[in-house]
Amino acid sequence: MRTLLSILSLSLLAGISHAADVKTEKEIALAVVAVSSNVVVENYSQAVNESGRLRMLSQRMAKAYLLTAMDVNPDKNQTQLEQSMQRFAKNIDALKTFTLAQGLNMDIVSSVERQWQDYQTLLKTPGQTRGAILQKSDQVLSACETYVSQLESASGRSSARLVNMAGRQRMLSQRIAKLYSALAMDSQNANLQKELQTAIGEFENALNTLKHSPDNTADVAKALSQVETQWNFSKAGFRSMEKGSSTPLVISLTTEKILNQMNEITAMYQDIDQHKGAAQAKSLAASAAGAK
Repeated sequence: MRTLLSILSLSLLAGISHAADVKTEKEIALAVVAVSSNVVVENYSQAVNESGRLRMLSQRMAKAYLLTAMDVNPDKNQTQLEQSMQRFAKNIDALKTFTLAQGLNMDIVSSVERQWQDYQTLLKTPGQTRGAILQKSDQVLSACETYVSQLESASGRSSARLVNMAGRQRMLSQRIAKLYSALAMDSQNANLQKELQTAIGEFENALNTLKHSPDNTADVAKALSQVETQWNFSKAGFRSMEKGSSTPLVISLTTEKILNQMNEITAMYQDIDQHKGAAQAKSLAASAAGAK
């Protein structure tokens, strides 16, 4: 079994190693820029994207905390945790400013902020139990989901749903990695097994929906096809856990690739939504001028 697992791990790693070698330095540089620069949210397309990023970060931080505790690439995962915490804080500040400027109900974003304050206290303290980290990450996720829905609804455009759905795939990639890591620590936990299967099913269903969107450009369709290929690689790792083996390092790498791909696709959908918003505003302005 160990030999088969090693072969599986090497096979999966081979499928992503070339891309990882090419992009690692670039991705690290981009992560540093994203953390060190200010986050500015100027329209609803950006707001749905960046609030959706909060969802992803809620799961990414828990995953990084657990992997560090498991001594799986501890230095890398500790850095990932710290960068994610910084980005979450910058995003919530920018989104609060946008929400206030739009005259929206501030209660929802304030709830996210309260949950975040408790969560970061846990994350800054080594030795927290797995259960405490998982529970709080889910509470933050729930608050973020409500906030993204508020912003999507306020945008008044159906295309904002695609930004939301694609952004949610980022979250699911990290949620799957989080739950997989947790199960590597407690493989007989039925609740974790159920949550993992639910997340896998949600990702697959949403990917299928996105693939068939009439708003897709040729570039979006090509990028989604690449995600599907990487997703199929990842599912081989999921099957290994069903057979009693786990490869959290490999799953963390494959889901990281999916995260990067879905992040690019979310930006594409954001551009589509922004163009539709601009066209909508132009049409309304023309109608108003014609009515005078």
